[in-house]
Amino acid sequence: MHNVVERLIAIQSEIKELLIKNNSQNKDLNIIIVCKTFSMDKILPLIKTGHVHFGENKVQEAEIKWKDVKKKHSNIKLHMVGKLQANKVKTALKVFDY
Repeated sequence: MHNVVERLIAIQSEIKELLIKNNSQNKDLNIIIVCKTFSMDKILPLIKTGHVHFGENKVQEAEIKWKDVKKKHSNIKLHMVGKLQANKVKTALKVFDY
């Protein structure tokens, strides 16, 4: 199993334990994996396991990195994290889902 997948499973397990410990009924919790500066070879194993929420902080990097991947995996939700420059809003609206 790929190291990043193992780490995601460990995080998911910790969150489940905390929810049980705190008697929380929140079922709508999503983990957004922030992928800035990581190449697709690090991200693809996560996509293959079914993870769908990813975050990027640079519009141009996200546009290049995710264009083809989102065509193949239409269920992926790409989130903008961080600050957005006014001159990149139009592009961001095309690239990001939220």
